Amino acid sequence: MYQEKIYDEAIRRIQARRIRAQEQQERRTEQIRAEIPETAELDRQLRTACLSIVQALKAEDRSERLKKLESHCLDADAMLRNILTAHGYPADYLDTQYTCKRCSDTGFVSGKPCECLEREIGIVGAEQLNAQSRLALCSFESFSLAYYRDLPPEQYRIMERICQQCRSYAEQFDARKSGNLLMIGNTGLGKTHLSLSIASVLLQKGFSVIYDSAGSLLHKLEQERFSRGGQSDTLDMLLECDLLILDDFGTEFDTSFTRSVIYTIFNSRLNAGRPFIVNTNLSKEDLQAQYGNRILSRLFSACIMQFYGTDIRLQKSIMQNRNQEA
Repeated sequence: MYQEKIYDEAIRRIQARRIRAQEQQERRTEQIRAEIPETAELDRQLRTACLSIVQALKAEDRSERLKKLESHCLDADAMLRNILTAHGYPADYLDTQYTCKRCSDTGFVSGKPCECLEREIGIVGAEQLNAQSRLALCSFESFSLAYYRDLPPEQYRIMERICQQCRSYAEQFDARKSGNLLMIGNTGLGKTHLSLSIASVLLQKGFSVIYDSAGSLLHKLEQERFSRGGQSDTLDMLLECDLLILDDFGTEFDTSFTRSVIYTIFNSRLNAGRPFIVNTNLSKEDLQAQYGNRILSRLFSACIMQFYGTDIRLQKSIMQNRNQEA
């Protein structure tokens, strides 16, 4: 039922695009007819020719008639496009501008789901999971390096570089080519903020991004395992979304089930070339001790970012207390 709702919503969105594109085309047609009256006759000829083609398909001598009608259509269409460009409009101004050229915003090509429908299903599913996490998205603009100025120069430069790397990652993101990120450091150093900043940029670009704590997602997967006889819509979305962000990795309950699922997620996404970002408060040594080589070999294939500093939330709290005292 959950997956059906996601599918229905994705279809609804694509159909809405098609309707909007057709309505926009009708408005442009009315505008051009009013500004350039001679286009109305050409448009009428094209419509008549299209109807005649349909009728010719039923006739016995259709081959010769179709050639003449197609030639007439091409001539009228070329004349219409020349008139448009002569008046400063693009040649395709009266064409219906569908978002997806492959399926004309129907969601299907030759009876099979189009890539745009598959992408929309991923986006809707990610939105629903993210809504359940109730976490507000951050932005790069609200990330301040001022909280790292008291660090030794080398560590400050590292934090500067991490911030820039995250910006570049979001700007240049490719759902099949971008690498994985492993953000390591104590709590409150900006790992979640930068991860969510990346998510914010990608969601605006139309990528499907799933973000949640590892504990929350694994708990949901375990519930689905027992309530649905092993079938898991959530696991499918975790494996197929454009970017998966696991926060607070290492705080989940350590069981044979969670280890198996973690391995499946990392291994499947690596094999499919689908990137992930993992945030953890554990050190490399702690991760090694908790998960072992089988999982760590896959996790450590990511670009490792070591965060430095003092808990930003604590810094903000101290500053607020000083302001109140003043």
